[in-house]
Amino acid sequence: MNIEDIVPELFGEKRVYYCQRCLNHGLHVKRKNHKQNCAYSMCQCSDCIMVERRRELNSRLVQIEGEPGHQNSSESPCGVEDTTGKVKERRPNCQRCAQHNVVNRLKGHKRACPFKECFCPKCQVVVERQKLMADQIKLRRRQKREKSNTLERPRTPSSTTPEVCLKCTQQAIGYQHLMSILDPTNVSETFLNLSAVLTPINVSSMKGPTNESFSRVIC
Repeated sequence: MNIEDIVPELFGEKRVYYCQRCLNHGLHVKRKNHKQNCAYSMCQCSDCIMVERRRELNSRLVQIEGEPGHQNSSESPCGVEDTTGKVKERRPNCQRCAQHNVVNRLKGHKRACPFKECFCPKCQVVVERQKLMADQIKLRRRQKREKSNTLERPRTPSSTTPEVCLKCTQQAIGYQHLMSILDPTNVSETFLNLSAVLTPINVSSMKGPTNESFSRVIC
């Protein structure tokens, strides 16, 4: 799970946007014309609270900027198609610098950012939004991992019962026949039920003593 799945608006290629609240609950519902009918619009779970919190932070940035239709300079060059029709490589800009009208590429810029210690309202909102986005990415990765585990689970064998050993069954029947010859009066006590012998649990439990007794009788 990448940041593209959390903030798809940063990319120029056409994508299908899904309701983040429904995604939190394992549902893939397209976001278009869905807001009024969302079953989780009033959900107050911790995951949905993160979604609402990120929306509030985005609104606060717009209010601070003072221009409702304003777009940060870091978002405009991302995913723009060139003359050949191919989508250019995504090159995100530093959001802190963007709030101060400075354009700096994000890659390799974190330590050298001139505004990394800035505590202005804009930068504080940016930092809080970055933390929320990181938490949402962790959530999506966990959901994806749980889904893959659920799909793989039915493939594993449901039973680990060992198969009946034919050799052990034959030895048990032979032992039963031999004991009936040596002591006909005790046949009722030494008689082994064939259905019980064929049960894997009984075979494994009498495997040792049956072989020992059989060898002692022969000797």
